[in-house]
Amino acid sequence: MGCKRILVSNKYFPTFNRHNVELVTEKIQELTEHSIITQDGKERPIDCLIYGTGFITDPRIYMKNFQCTGLDGAELNEVWKQGAESYYGICMKDFPNLFQLLGPNTLLAHNSVIFMIEAQVEYILQLMQLVDQFQSDAIMVKDQAQNTFNQQVQHMFEKTVWQSGCVSWYQQEGSKNFALWPTYTWKYWLKTKKPNAADYRLLNKVA
Repeated sequence: MGCKRILVSNKYFPTFNRHNVELVTEKIQELTEHSIITQDGKERPIDCLIYGTGFITDPRIYMKNFQCTGLDGAELNEVWKQGAESYYGICMKDFPNLFQLLGPNTLLAHNSVIFMIEAQVEYILQLMQLVDQFQSDAIMVKDQAQNTFNQQVQHMFEKTVWQSGCVSWYQQEGSKNFALWPTYTWKYWLKTKKPNAADYRLLNKVA
C-alpha cells in the first residue's frame, strides 16, 4: 500500500462490483473504430474512449522541446535523456545559475510540496548571496557533489514501498525513481538549511 498514490474514497472499491464495470489491467495495444484491443488479444466494444493518463511528469518528455544550454554546449534535454538528476532538486552540474523548484527527487507522496518549495527558495537565495559575496558571475554545483547526492537518494529508496515492485509515474526505466523525496521532509529542510560552499564552484565571465 502506497507504492502508487492512494485514492481515498469509499466508493472506489464498491464500483468494481457493479454489473457494468470491468477492471482491465492489460495495456491497450490497438484502437479500432468501435473497440479497443488489449495486449492479450481481447477486443472490447466501446462507445466512448476517455484519456485518463494523468499529467506528464517525466522530464524527458516535457523537456524534449525546451532548449536549455549550459557550459560547453551541454543541452539539458540531452543530459536528462538517461534519467533526470539534480542536486537537491535545485541545481545541476554544467548549468550555472540555473535553479529549479520541485526538481528531480523533491516531489512528495506524503506531505506538502509547499514546505519543499519554501526550503528551496531559501536555499537559492543563499546561493545568490554567495555569488554576490565573492563578486562572481555564477555558481554551479560540482560533479562529485551531485553524483554523490543522487547515489544516496537512490540507495534510500531501496527499502521503501515505492520500490516494492509496482510500476508508477514515479519511475523511469530500470525502476529508477526520479520524482520523489525518499525520506522525511524535515531531513530535506535540514540538508538545505545552509548551502555547503565546498559543493559549489564560483564562476566568472559566464554569458
